Amino acid sequence: MGKTLFIGCSHSMGYNDFNLNTPTNTWQENNYAEIYSQINNKEVIVMASAGCGNRVFPNFLAYALKNHNDIDEVFVQSTYWGRFPVAINPDLNEQEIFPLDFFIEKEPKMHENVQHYSLGLSQQGKYLEQYLKPEVDDYDKMPYIKDTIPFRSEPDIRRSSKAYIQMWHYNQTHLEQQDYMKDMTFIDMLCNDKQIPVYLWNINNRCFIPKELNGFYTNLKQTTIANTDAISFLGSHLETEKVDSEHYNYHVHKLIAEKYIPYIRENTHDHKL
Repeated sequence: MGKTLFIGCSHSMGYNDFNLNTPTNTWQENNYAEIYSQINNKEVIVMASAGCGNRVFPNFLAYALKNHNDIDEVFVQSTYWGRFPVAINPDLNEQEIFPLDFFIEKEPKMHENVQHYSLGLSQQGKYLEQYLKPEVDDYDKMPYIKDTIPFRSEPDIRRSSKAYIQMWHYNQTHLEQQDYMKDMTFIDMLCNDKQIPVYLWNINNRCFIPKELNGFYTNLKQTTIANTDAISFLGSHLETEKVDSEHYNYHVHKLIAEKYIPYIRENTHDHKL
């Protein structure tokens, strides 16, 4: 029996905001991947990082495939759009290529049969990779310039903030859509090389998976897209079962491991959206 790889954000790493100021706010018991391992007595790899964007998932996958030759299934928890990366790299040398694992760190082993990896945001006290996102009130503080017109009054990166440009001229536009399609298509290609099935899913209906994904650049060969998100499948009443304002409790994660993961594996093969 091979290993199962789970890729995701804080929802895949047992996150709890109430423990934010302690060393243990991650890898708590509300982690469907660990529960899945226990239920099925199967080795599991979890590559997840709180606050990360979908953009990092191909990196997680490529690293896992290079370092584990016995992965037999991959589950990708599609996360929220609008998150974008920023870096600190004072060298500013495009010819110095950082290795794929430069910002990937293996966590101490906490459970038998489960390996944990996440983004090590800061390296060598010099380099940084992290994800940021606009907050709701930013849209009120930095409203859209309504007279923005092609060739007459275009976005000006020298007069507008990075946040403004990101919010109004990248997020929620065709550019962000295309980047998402590229990332998920690349994941499919990496897994197709090794003939590993991929299951793309979302934990709730606020995490968007475009129905146009399959066939947008090319037909997906290994990817099955879940036809419903986890909370809608298990019951919308579970939306209130949380350990903080965002993250679901152990009971919900146990249901995901017991019912939802098997469902998307066995029942959505003919529902590629």
